[in-house]
Parts: sequence; C-alpha cells; structure tokens
Amino acid sequence: MEFSRLSAEAHAALRHYDERVSAFLRQAREAVIPGMWEKHRALPKDFLTHLEKAFMVYDQSLRFFLTHLRRAGWTVTCAPGCNHCCTQLPSGLTGVEILYLYHGASGAGIVDRMFRRSMERMEMWGEICRWDRNDSAKGSLDQRMAGRLSRYHTLNVPCPFLHAGLCSLYRHRPLACRIHFSVSPPHWCRPDHFQYANAVRFNVEPSTAVMEAFQRLDETLGLELSDLLVCGFVEFAVNVMGFRPVQWIENPH
Repeated sequence: MEFSRLSAEAHAALRHYDERVSAFLRQAREAVIPGMWEKHRALPKDFLTHLEKAFMVYDQSLRFFLTHLRRAGWTVTCAPGCNHCCTQLPSGLTGVEILYLYHGASGAGIVDRMFRRSMERMEMWGEICRWDRNDSAKGSLDQRMAGRLSRYHTLNVPCPFLHAGLCSLYRHRPLACRIHFSVSPPHWCRPDHFQYANAVRFNVEPSTAVMEAFQRLDETLGLELSDLLVCGFVEFAVNVMGFRPVQWIENPH
C-alpha cells in the first residue's frame, strides 16, 4: 500500500492524533501509585480511564486514516462480523495491552474459558516452534518468526477470543487487531481460500511515539510478557494475576 497519496494535512492530523494518544498513555503512567501494583495488583481507576481514552482516540485516528485512504482511491472491505483474518496469531503486543485484554475477560467472567483456549493454541504454537528448530531452514530470527506465524495462520484455527464468529473482547482487543485491514474481498483473507495469495492486506503501524509510550507503561508496571497474544495472556493470567481480577481503586490518594 502506498500511503504517500495522503495529503500533507492528513499526515499532520494523524500526528496530532498520535500526540493525544501518547498524552493519555503518559497520564495513565503518572496515575500509577508506587507499590500498589506490585503489592496488591491494584491500579487507580484514573489509570483505566486514561488507557481507555488512549484506545478511543487511536480508533478515531484509524477511522480518519481510512476515510482519507478512501478518498485516495483505496476502499477497505473489512466490516462488522468479518473474522476471516482471525486465524492469525497477533504478535508485538505490549504488556499493558494484555492487561487490558485480561481486564475485559475478567469483567465478562470468561477468564477461565479464554485461558483454556489460549493454552490449546499455545500447544499448537509449540509444535510449530519445535518443527522449526528441527528444520534446516535458514534466515534471520525475524524471518524465521514470520515463517512460524505464517504456518500458524495456515492451521486455520480461530482466535480463542472468538465466540459465534464475533470477538468477545472487541472493545479490549490489542493494537495488532485494530490496525489490520484488507482492500480485497474479505473471504480472500481466509488461508484456505484459493485467492489468499492475491489478497491485499496491510497494517496501519502505530507511530514510534505511541509504541514508546506503551513501553514506558510496561516498564512502570514491570510487565515482561511474551508479545504473542495467547502466550502473553496465559503468562499474565497465571504468573501475574493468579486468575484474580485487577483491582481498580477509586481516589487512592
């Protein structure tokens, strides 16, 4: 995809959105009370409020981007209820995104079910990694990881968070899910479709400023998790939370 077709004004507006997202993430970090998270797995409600505003503004930026992309001649075909790409294994997640996903699952009362499904996907991923280590394939670590993710996608296994074809945690989904789009017929995104290789898909990658803001939040909370969705979710549920919900404290001061 050639995004240079967008006007200078559109690029400037997108930078403004990035600044707002980064500001809300900074405010979330500043809301953290030293020791509260480490000792009690508790965070101020202000943290959650700022985090939710960051995701809300980020979604606004994506809608703005897609509108201008359409004016430049590209039409995104993704629509509500479309889940053809939801057999991929989202990667590159930050710990805070996994925390937010877990919070959503906890509020919906589905942590146990999502944990079991994630464990099943982890076993599949483990098989792919073992096969890859025994294979003679060459290439950089990034290339080999891309190959593993591609092989996982071809298994055509639905995301553990899908229910009746819909994302049960759509509001809490990570950036990797929010930024993925297609301009070809939606069903071409299925790995078993004969036109899959010809599908035109792209990611609207977060800016460096936004990712750095997420990473600083991770550092503040001491979150060092796998950046793969299912692996990170399992680690967070077991090692960080012990299946307990995150405590949200009103006016901790």
